[in-house]
Amino acid sequence: MSTSTERHPISGAGIMLGMMLVLAGCIAVGGVVVARREVETRRERDHQAQRALSSTMQAETRKLEELYEGHLKRTGELLAQAWRDSETSRQIAQNVEGVVRVSWLFWKSASTETHLNLGFPVEPPLPEPTLEKEHSGLPRPRVLLEAKTIFGDVGSTSSGWIDEPGKPLMFYVQVLATAVVLTIDRARVETAMSGHFQTWLEQEFHPVEQLGGPDAVQDSHGQMLCSVGKLPAQRPDMLGPVISRFGVWQIVSWDEREVRATYHLPTLVGSLALAVLVAGCGIGLSAQQRRAALLARQRVSFVNRVSHELRTPMTNILLNLDVIEESVPEAATSRFSLVREEAGRLSRLIENVLTFSRQEEGRLTLQNAACMPVAIVDGIVRQFEPALERRNITLTRTHEGLKTEVMLDADALAQITANLLSNVEKYAPNAPVSVCTQQTGDVFILSVADEGPGIAADDAERIFEPFTRLDDRVQAGVSGAGLGLSIARDLTQRMGGTLDLVNAEKGAVFKLTLPLNQSIAS
Repeated sequence: MSTSTERHPISGAGIMLGMMLVLAGCIAVGGVVVARREVETRRERDHQAQRALSSTMQAETRKLEELYEGHLKRTGELLAQAWRDSETSRQIAQNVEGVVRVSWLFWKSASTETHLNLGFPVEPPLPEPTLEKEHSGLPRPRVLLEAKTIFGDVGSTSSGWIDEPGKPLMFYVQVLATAVVLTIDRARVETAMSGHFQTWLEQEFHPVEQLGGPDAVQDSHGQMLCSVGKLPAQRPDMLGPVISRFGVWQIVSWDEREVRATYHLPTLVGSLALAVLVAGCGIGLSAQQRRAALLARQRVSFVNRVSHELRTPMTNILLNLDVIEESVPEAATSRFSLVREEAGRLSRLIENVLTFSRQEEGRLTLQNAACMPVAIVDGIVRQFEPALERRNITLTRTHEGLKTEVMLDADALAQITANLLSNVEKYAPNAPVSVCTQQTGDVFILSVADEGPGIAADDAERIFEPFTRLDDRVQAGVSGAGLGLSIARDLTQRMGGTLDLVNAEKGAVFKLTLPLNQSIAS
């Protein structure tokens, strides 16, 4: 195993600080939006030019009505003479805009009422004017007119409008005992007048246009005949109606408006203060987390340095024990063996602490080299034999399959094996243990099974967590920091393998499986 330098990801303190600052920004922006008030100020304009245009347009409307009425009167007089010739009557009536039907009514005459429709029939059909209350034949829509209104003086001529609610718009021309009733399409006449006004307004709208608007002239359907400026969506401040028998036009005008933004001070101050408080809390908590993380890194670094410093003297102690043990009497050999065991236990503890600190600092890597896994396991087993024998643990060692060299991190495999056997030594005294290995061309399996008290199913995964001990009581008589199994699984995963607690009827069985990527020919 070796150490390496890695680029650390963004810390939790940085993420929390970023989230708190984003929250503070949202609170501040939300407070500004909520506190904002738009105040509209209206400044009244001088509408004199618009009113003058309304008066002028009203006068133009009366002139058009008089002109149209004159055309209708002359047309009616001509039609009174040509009622027997439908084709001539049609040509005469079509010269006047808006006439959709010509009806001939007679004063106390044997002649029947005659009706001539112009253009395509409309739906629903317009009612026919009549003087008779009773009609024979098929029923048709009719409108009853009063004879005394149309034939006020049979010996002379007269004309006028019939514009009553519920009846179509009609104009009659009475010549002696004959009355010509013209049914008028009000919408067609209005459209024709609107077309006239569009041309007429090109000159007359100029004084209003110079004011810059917003102003407009619209018909009864809201269609704009001309306008100036950007027309607001709200209702106009000034209306100048132009009223006619055929429709209503309007000169519309809006006053100037200024929208000014103000802010509700208590809401604004409260939201900004809350945003500052949240940002301050985020900065404070982040700083506290950074200090805690720094302190934790310093502690890990301290433990790493101390453990590293302890490794060298422990190695020297073990070497000197080998030298001294050769020259001492046989009676003292057992004492030296006990010292060697305790020194080995201390050495393993130091190695676990070093490995854990490297994990925490992100500097732990593996170094594969040619080695024989079976030989590594046998070497660790030999180291543990005196200690296991002293605790009355009977060890059985078996192997199946190949015994060839492969590319593997020998130190990592040795540390895994030592931690598994150390676990047996602590928790399964006076119980048999078997260490079985199996090697094929692509996998190496190590199984350590004891007949001790075993491990509950609920704790099968918890025992692989750092600093986890099933009995943390000081008086339990079991030493250790709770790092062995956690380190063993981490090293196994780094080697691409698995380390699990296998279900067993009695005791605990740990199974290590390592893939063998490349074998070395012997």
